[in-house]
Amino acid sequence: MEPFFNLQHNKIVMRKDDVFGRFENFCKVSSSNLIAFTSETNIQTGEKGYFIYVFDLNIPWSCFQVAFKNSKVTVLQWDQSGSYLLVGSVGNVSIYAQKNNLIDQWHEIYAVSFQNENIISAKFFFNGIKYKYQPEQVLYSEKYQKSKSQPTVKGFGSSACFGCIIITSTGLIGAFSFDINTSSTTNNNVEPCRFTKNLGQNRCIYTNADISFKNGQFYVAATNNGQKNPMIQCFRVHIEKVDEELIINSKPLPSFFVNENASIKDMIDLKLYKLKWINQEDADSLIISSNHMTGSIVEIWTLKEESTTVHKLFQTNKSESYKTLMWVNQPHNYRHSRKVLDVITTKIQFGPNFYFFIAYQDSSIHCLNRDGLKRVSITNLNFSASALEHQTKIIKMTSKMAALDITFMGNLLFAIDSIGQVACYKINFDHIMMNLVQATNIIEYCMVSGIDSLDSLLMLKTTQPPSIIDAVLDRLTENFYRQTNYITQYYYIKFLTLKINLHRMTISGQNKAHDLICLLKLISISTAFKSLLRPSDLMTTKNGPAENLAMILSDTTANSDVDKVLLNLEPKDFTIEPVVLSSLQQLIQFVADLALNILVKLPEGRTFLNNTNKTTGDLSDFTALNTIRELLVMIRIWGLLRPSCLPVFSRSADNLDILATLFKLLTKLAPRPDQPDEQLIDECCLLPSQVLINQVQLNTPKTSLSSPLLNSLQFPLQLIHFIEYENLEFTPDFHYVEGCLMNHGLIDSIRYLHLNKSGCNGSIRRCVRCGAFSILKSSMKLSTAMKAWENRWDNCNFCSGKWKSEKI
Repeated sequence: MEPFFNLQHNKIVMRKDDVFGRFENFCKVSSSNLIAFTSETNIQTGEKGYFIYVFDLNIPWSCFQVAFKNSKVTVLQWDQSGSYLLVGSVGNVSIYAQKNNLIDQWHEIYAVSFQNENIISAKFFFNGIKYKYQPEQVLYSEKYQKSKSQPTVKGFGSSACFGCIIITSTGLIGAFSFDINTSSTTNNNVEPCRFTKNLGQNRCIYTNADISFKNGQFYVAATNNGQKNPMIQCFRVHIEKVDEELIINSKPLPSFFVNENASIKDMIDLKLYKLKWINQEDADSLIISSNHMTGSIVEIWTLKEESTTVHKLFQTNKSESYKTLMWVNQPHNYRHSRKVLDVITTKIQFGPNFYFFIAYQDSSIHCLNRDGLKRVSITNLNFSASALEHQTKIIKMTSKMAALDITFMGNLLFAIDSIGQVACYKINFDHIMMNLVQATNIIEYCMVSGIDSLDSLLMLKTTQPPSIIDAVLDRLTENFYRQTNYITQYYYIKFLTLKINLHRMTISGQNKAHDLICLLKLISISTAFKSLLRPSDLMTTKNGPAENLAMILSDTTANSDVDKVLLNLEPKDFTIEPVVLSSLQQLIQFVADLALNILVKLPEGRTFLNNTNKTTGDLSDFTALNTIRELLVMIRIWGLLRPSCLPVFSRSADNLDILATLFKLLTKLAPRPDQPDEQLIDECCLLPSQVLINQVQLNTPKTSLSSPLLNSLQFPLQLIHFIEYENLEFTPDFHYVEGCLMNHGLIDSIRYLHLNKSGCNGSIRRCVRCGAFSILKSSMKLSTAMKAWENRWDNCNFCSGKWKSEKI
């Protein structure tokens, strides 16, 4: 484990007599690499209370407050998609989601009350989606197979229900389910939970519990740490949804006492501190950590089916045996001279080894291998004050470690202390980023499963030589085009997004990233435009309008005159309402500007995608250029219906037809984009003198961990809450084309509009990954087609980064 960065307070004065760590803090990492943590102080003002914060891994210095609670927070959990955050406090459970899809704005969408109950454990219902990793295979369908897992709670048609299960300190099970699309609540309107049941036959006092899944059921382990010799009780809980009600059934599993282990039987002062299922999606083993006066002991207990001999009086034959479930203790245990504070495990297993991490009272973190409980690595939580020397006021007391968590892909470990400071460590074991093949497989797994890949990319960049990124890009592309056609079509947008993010992490890859983001936007616009087309005669038409257009333009001998192409098309098939066409003008303008940019760069020997190796091309220049040609034909037809939707050009002559010229030149270029003839190059050289070309510039300056400057810095990075780390600020160099108009203002990456303070009231949204800007909400009345386009990018940007609001 190597230190990556420390995130510390800014100008908070704390007296030496302040007592922190009186209550348990939490830190949880989502599958989208959002990190949520609790703090007993306001990290900006130092005010005492119970605060919940969240930050994106790419900009950890920007922490956003999710909620403030009047009572201590006892549970913190993300759902499987990483979009919803569960916060449990005394007597109340709340579900929070992003407001307006902004990570700096959160609101409570649902809340239930458990009056006078202390929530000790909670879990979102499992949706049944789980992947098996088989690295020796080539095809995605075989390498990343969906396992036959069942959702824990089934709704209509056996679909997975969205909801939560709760365990309280008095042995009560609570469950609730709701529609995430329609639920909203306020703190003044909290309904009591209607579906509850006793965990066991009799309600007992529990201080510690953990929940896991297996075969569509919940497995619950609970104990009372306050007892002298506590028993660990285990239950199998089944929840069934009938109409609008949840029916809860709980059945006991074998239980056991910790002191049954002979090696610790004589320790009278031994007290169980924490228990945790070793795998949250397959309950088979428990990690038991116990503290005593001189240190602690960690051991593993496994639930196995064992054969028990039947008494001879009840035997029908001599070899008869009875099989029963029993808890078996692993022969090895791990001892340390300090007490345990927290235990976490890796969330996804990629190799034969399985690791878990233990935080101790001396602020050390130990990594253990499940087999034999051998220590693999050790590190210490240490916040240096050097980063705060320039501040007028600094922290005046030493904090202590409070909680740990790990990213889903197992690359980064987060530790939080008692005053809300965060430390991050890189984990580089035998299953992570050891060679090119493993690195590519990990990134592919993210693409297939939908888990965010940023932690994997950061690990790749900071632990491997710079050339590894180019090698991974080549292998990723090679593997992708080995897949079947329907697989490549399904994952193509995700594949492009991964390549964009990889290119953006290197200085030399900025132009390639820009080309790919243009390609991604072009494909998205093409999909949106073609979805508006409807055949005029459904009974006689075999193919749709878009398919007929593609077939006509795929002919290598196709006419380069766009107006003659129109003669082969049915005009009624391309008829769209004029109001809809007017709303699409800015997207049409982007297509025209992109076509001009592609052609004007040809004389410099640079193709659109800047690819010379056709085996690793991205959909190939040929297909990309044909997509533009198809759109130009559609734009030509729509211009006859609604001239106001046509792109705007500043021409040297009024009678110059720019759309016809673009179509003619692209038709000549499409068959051999890497080998244009001399006549075509000469015609492209004349373009800047014929029309004023707006240079398409989608790369923006940004300050983030994914900056290409990351490798030039010394680790660990000393970061401060709410202060951007200036050493990571990167402004990409853009290839300026002579004769083009360079716009240095802000451009809306979604709508292709020029932004100004008066037009968006000084408030916009910005992507936390690539730094792109966009209007928070359009003030104009939008057509249905434009609403669909904007809603498509409501949750994330083209690079899959989330939005946050920003003032300009």
